[in-house]
Amino acid sequence: MSSAVRSVLTMTACLCQVAAVVAGAYAHAIVINSDPDDGGDGPPPHRLLLHFNSRIERTLCSVTLVGPRSEHILLLHQEITAAPDTLTYSMPVLSPGTYHVRWKVMSSDGHLTEGTVTFSVRPP
Repeated sequence: MSSAVRSVLTMTACLCQVAAVVAGAYAHAIVINSDPDDGGDGPPPHRLLLHFNSRIERTLCSVTLVGPRSEHILLLHQEITAAPDTLTYSMPVLSPGTYHVRWKVMSSDGHLTEGTVTFSVRPP
């Protein structure tokens, strides 16, 4: 086999490996923006919005709010009018402090992903 053919085969194999990694990365639902913003600081929000990079299976998703004293609040009242790539919840009354939104979602292709969005509520 000539060195030119070998080089072309090697480059083709490398490109196929890169394409497989990139395709796999897009299969996982991740938050691309949220309200309140990740790292945000402001008044108590009335709702939580998590917008993902792909469609998610809403019935197989869970979101837990962890408060400043480590109390866990499972958010259950999902607004069903949101887009298929968005989770929206009404928020309870929040006191000042730092909150962590722990989300776990199933993307439409069956991949389970999870993550955290953190925000702070300022005192009045």
